[in-house]
Amino acid sequence: MIFSKFFKKDHRHYLKLAAKQLAAERFADARADYEEALQRCPADAHQEREEIVAGIARAADALGELNLREAEHSLNAGDLAKAFDHYTLASELAVDHAIKARALAALDRLEDQDAAAAAAPSAKSSGHGGSCASCADAGSHRAPAEEGGYGDHLSDEERFELMVQPLPCGLASRYLALGPDFQRAYLLIHDGHDDQALFILQEMLLSGDNDIVIYEVALIMYRAQRLHECEEMFKCSLALNPENGASYLALVHLLAENERYAEASETLQRMLATGVLVDQAHLMLGDLYQITGEEALAVEAWSKSLEFPGVAKQAAQRLVPLLSGQGRQDEAKYLTKRYLQGCC
Repeated sequence: MIFSKFFKKDHRHYLKLAAKQLAAERFADARADYEEALQRCPADAHQEREEIVAGIARAADALGELNLREAEHSLNAGDLAKAFDHYTLASELAVDHAIKARALAALDRLEDQDAAAAAAPSAKSSGHGGSCASCADAGSHRAPAEEGGYGDHLSDEERFELMVQPLPCGLASRYLALGPDFQRAYLLIHDGHDDQALFILQEMLLSGDNDIVIYEVALIMYRAQRLHECEEMFKCSLALNPENGASYLALVHLLAENERYAEASETLQRMLATGVLVDQAHLMLGDLYQITGEEALAVEAWSKSLEFPGVAKQAAQRLVPLLSGQGRQDEAKYLTKRYLQGCC
């Protein structure tokens, strides 16, 4: 009937709802709505699908950050088990490799403390379930998850498809098209078996270069702290495909982590020039300018970020204190009222 068709909730309905949830910082709800939008979105609506996938990533990263903060609170309160759970959730939920790396590094420290306690004669034995890191991002050497955990009822194909869905720039479809060997390697990395995965990926590269396979090898190099090789492989991935947003973001993080801010800035400028993840590039460029003390350029970059709904609130959160510190109270109040006073 016409009315039932008219009132049917299509992907645009859930996309708008997810954006409101994200603006209100209801990140779990936003992620669920984005995923619902993705399921309903037509396969040929490429631009909208990319917007939805980017939204899933933003919501997932926000959840990762929230769990990092909760973990720190638990750690300060002396509740190591609860901190472990939050760090594990952060590593599993986040898409951004820097968030994952922070969570996984914290988990490694907690596990080292457990090992030291277990070695002491008076220590009581205790155990945790291992956590997993998405192999699309930099992590560390995690142990396989315990039986009975999330995802045990899924087949390998289903697990793989769920894990790649949040990837940016249309990468999910490319990951899914790489075949069973890549799928096996991807799941091995997710379960903490980098060495086994590396062998498979290197075998794949013998048949020909592929920017995604090289990117995944680069992340293994990162987790092994083979940073020079990691950087060269990110650059190789981008030489093969200058529109691989994941490789761009990973390279920027790697350069920034090593305080090579000028090179990180140049990489972000290339992203802007090629139209890759423009919203993220403006936001990150502002962060770099702030780190290097170039406040006027930071204001300019974040002001451009306000044009993109997905990152506008984050940009406003950065701009308001900066403008207030410069005595630009009217501008700061305007941004607060428009972007930071909840969701309509």
